[in-house]
Parts: sequence; C-alpha cells; structure tokens
Amino acid sequence: MSISRLGMFVINSAAIEKYFQNRKYASVYWDKETGKVGLKPLAKKEEKSYNLHYSPKGNVGSMSATAFLKHVGYENKETKSFPASWNEKEGLVEFTIFEKGSVPKRFPRT
Repeated sequence: MSISRLGMFVINSAAIEKYFQNRKYASVYWDKETGKVGLKPLAKKEEKSYNLHYSPKGNVGSMSATAFLKHVGYENKETKSFPASWNEKEGLVEFTIFEKGSVPKRFPRT
C-alpha cells in the first residue's frame, strides 16, 4: 500500500488480486489510537464510500485520500509505501501511517 505525494491511496497488484478484484468502491476506516488506516473493498456504493480507479490493465488501483489525510494530519510530501495486512475479522486491508505514540501534525484551520 502506498500514499502518493498527490494524496492518493495506491493499492498494489498483490492486494488488487487478493482483495479488491471486481470491487468498484472502498470504505476508509481510521484508528487514531494505533495510527492505522483500513480500506474495506465494496461491490456496491455505500454512504461515504470512495470510488476505486484502476490502471488500464486493472492490476493497480487508486483512490483519492486528500481530505482524509488532511483530516488525520498526515503530510504527504513524497510517495511512501507501507506494509499492509488483511484483517479477516473486519474484512479490510490495514496499514499503519503513524507509529504508536507519535503525534500527527495538524494543519491550521482557515
């Protein structure tokens, strides 16, 4: 899993093949205590779900995460990859963007 410098969640080919195949939407979950993000693949659009966009070959997916990343205080100055794992119980891919104990930088409200 990667977060691009443009504020996109990028889902690699392994995750697409295993978990997101034939899914057009995803819900985003945030665990502030652990700094984890969860992406739950969805076949049908739900309230507050995001559209998934696929590469022409269909092996890489992406979704806009700009508002979410701003909300949680993540600064995406460069593209960064994160190890991800499948949470069978919750049915989602999860990855940590903030280490436990670190404080995200907050953007000033305008």
